[in-house]
Amino acid sequence: MSAEAQLTPMMAQYRRIKGELPKDALLLFRLGDFYEMFFDDAKDGAQILNLALTARNGTPMCGLPFHAANSYIARILKNGRKVAICEQTEEARPGKLVNREVTQILSPGTHFDERMLVAERNNFLASVYPSGKFFGLALVDLTTGDFLTTELENDSALLAELERLRPAEIIFPTEAVSLRDLLGGGGRQTAANSVGGALPSAATGRWITSGYDDWTFAPETAFFTVKEHFKVATLDGFGLKDKTAAIGAAGGALHYLTQNLRRDVKHLTRISFYRRGDFLALDFTTLRHLEILEPQHQDAPRNSSLYGALNRTVTPMGARLLRQWLSQPLAKVEPIRQRQIAVQQFLENSFALDSFRQQLANVRDLERTIGRLSSGSGNARDLVALRVALEQIPTLKQILKNVGQASSLSSVSSDGLPKFEEKVEETGWKPVLLLSELASQISESPALVELISRAIVDEPPLPIKEGGMIRDGFDANLDELRNAQRSGKDWIAKLQADEIASTGISSLKVRFNSVFGYYIEITKSNLDKVPQHYIRKQTVANGERFITPELKEMEGKILGAEERSVKLEYELFQRVRENVLEQLKEIQLTASALAQLDVLASFAETARLHNYICPQVLDEGVLQIRDGRHPVLEQNLLDERFVPNDVALASRTGVAPVSNL
Repeated sequence: MSAEAQLTPMMAQYRRIKGELPKDALLLFRLGDFYEMFFDDAKDGAQILNLALTARNGTPMCGLPFHAANSYIARILKNGRKVAICEQTEEARPGKLVNREVTQILSPGTHFDERMLVAERNNFLASVYPSGKFFGLALVDLTTGDFLTTELENDSALLAELERLRPAEIIFPTEAVSLRDLLGGGGRQTAANSVGGALPSAATGRWITSGYDDWTFAPETAFFTVKEHFKVATLDGFGLKDKTAAIGAAGGALHYLTQNLRRDVKHLTRISFYRRGDFLALDFTTLRHLEILEPQHQDAPRNSSLYGALNRTVTPMGARLLRQWLSQPLAKVEPIRQRQIAVQQFLENSFALDSFRQQLANVRDLERTIGRLSSGSGNARDLVALRVALEQIPTLKQILKNVGQASSLSSVSSDGLPKFEEKVEETGWKPVLLLSELASQISESPALVELISRAIVDEPPLPIKEGGMIRDGFDANLDELRNAQRSGKDWIAKLQADEIASTGISSLKVRFNSVFGYYIEITKSNLDKVPQHYIRKQTVANGERFITPELKEMEGKILGAEERSVKLEYELFQRVRENVLEQLKEIQLTASALAQLDVLASFAETARLHNYICPQVLDEGVLQIRDGRHPVLEQNLLDERFVPNDVALASRTGVAPVSNL
């Protein structure tokens, strides 16, 4: 008899489910109150999690408690492995194999665990595809819905961009050996990971890398995958015309997410292409040694980096965007001027700046809130957070309108330098008012706010399948079931009072547990007073437990109403969530605009606090700084004053500096 034929039905079920998963995924198999791992997964899991490795009938196994699973899963992901969660989808019944299904497959770059995510950083999955002379790079953050692509001209450009972005996970075509070696250089760990067969990935280096099926990156396949996802006939509108390498990377990423990890990616509603030439290229060495994003010493104060010195954003999504702007500075004059005008508009309206920042803080992390709801991992608290965020929109839009109306942009700056109108006359440049443009992208959703307010209680519980989320009065059927529960429990309370009166047993209690349901408990000293119609159910240390036909009948009504009401609450929650997702694109665009406004307002606040001057930016190839102050050093000097310095640089001999900072 073969080994497979000797497997128990449960182990045969395990083998089948395990065989359908990515090879480097640890399968957590739900057995009652534990998740169990078997065979090689048990050996790997025991080593990663420091759990006891045991065996049953020669089968290696180890388990972890269901209630503490999240912390263990986080440790597995940090180790660079994927985790497949297999749940029981029905109640266990004697003599019957419980149906089980994989409900989610998590990887380092695709999870939603708040304890592992850093609020001010994106959690990117990167996909790299070599095509001719170019590398296509796609970046997906499932938590925010960001989907970015670019093309890079050589090895060093690719490595510099990956170092800048620090993706949590990188995939690439399995057969791209030279790319695998490039990504695996410098002590980084590379592994294969295709559906057909793979080696486990690991996190011993800076990046977690995995090879994936080559054909998913191929231009014809990837082009179809991306078009099909966005329901478009052409990708030209996304800036991807003739961008074969970028499309290949994007297609590979989408296939990996939807097929390998079985993720719902409907909330990836937009994709964009950026050119590195539009930005000042900063490699990892530059970012590190100039301390742009983090100080070189871990124990240094928060403001010991440029990011720390400038970051006065009031939302996590603004903080993430600030990191992106600082690590990818603009290299063209016009968009720089647009941001300058926006900052100046805020500075000219100090009261509006304060009001805007105070109101915006209540929006919190709208990007990740809508990301959780759209991906199916959100709960009722996310709906409440969404409602609170959307409630701020009308006031924020009004403040922006007032700022636009009040800004003149016609005066001179405090040091006498000409402002933008004079430059318009000199160069013919016409400014785009960025604040107005961003304000137009912000959508109000009064109907959605009203729906969530009516449907969801102010402080709902975390679980979404245990009830307690929906307000009384929202649904007539739910109200009826709740009334049945309340009247049944009132009946139970009255029964206890009546039985005490009729039996003379003052200590008589009507209690409930999940094993026996409702029962009457009587202490040993009062057993001689038990009526004959009581039915003995259980003997306990202090007495006996009894039931009556009437009590069991009412128990059925109460528990039936509870079960139906909990199920109905979950259905109502899903209906509200579906209403939210009907406005997904508008909410995502709103969140993106608010993140940009948060950074611009943060710049204005920093400039106001430290009396910074708006630089004039031209294409003259000249730099002139008068009384320049280093923002990081100045903020870290406690006992002495920073001494300003002048700088004058020119790109060609004989060209006088004409630009001022």
